[in-house]
Amino acid sequence: MAARLLLPLLIILLVGSHGAFASVEETCAKAMEGSERKNLKSFCVTTLQAAPGSASADAKGLAVIATNLTLANYTAAVATIKELQRRGGWSDKQQAALGTCRRRYIEALNVVHSAVHSLATGRKQAYVAEMGAVRRSATDCADAFGGGAPAAKGEEAPLRKLNDNAENLTTMAMLIVITL
Repeated sequence: MAARLLLPLLIILLVGSHGAFASVEETCAKAMEGSERKNLKSFCVTTLQAAPGSASADAKGLAVIATNLTLANYTAAVATIKELQRRGGWSDKQQAALGTCRRRYIEALNVVHSAVHSLATGRKQAYVAEMGAVRRSATDCADAFGGGAPAAKGEEAPLRKLNDNAENLTTMAMLIVITL
C-alpha cells in the first residue's frame, strides 16, 4: 500500500533526472561534511538528483527542494498510516502505535509549513529548530512500535521504511540549510 502511495512521487522525481549534477554532489558533500550522518551523502545525492529542478538549483534551491520532498513524504506517511488503520487486523499495542504515528506525522506537517516560511524569510535557526521537531515525529513513531528493539522472527514494524525515509529527508534538508 505504501508503495502505491509513493509511486506517483517517485515518477515525478524520476522524470526530472538528467544531466550533470555537480552542484547537487557538492552541496550534499558540504552538508554532510561536518555531520555525524556522513552516511546520508549518497542518499542526498540520489534523492536530489531525481528531483525536478535540482540540476539548475543553487544550494538554497536544493534546500527548498529537500524541504518540499520532506513535506511530500510526510503527507504520504499520513495517508499510509490512515490506510493501515482502516485495514485493521492490528493488536491493541499496534493500533495504539499507529495512532501515535498518525498524530505525530500530522503535527509534523504543520511544523513543516512553518519551516518553509522560516526558510523563505532567511531564518535559519528557526528552520533548523522546526525541522528538528519534524524529525522527532519519525523517531517517536518508530519508538511507538518498539524503536530499535529487534522484532519477533518474521515480524517488522509496518512503518520502518517510512520512518527511516522521513528521518533521512528531514536530516538532509536541515544539514543543507545549515551550510547556507
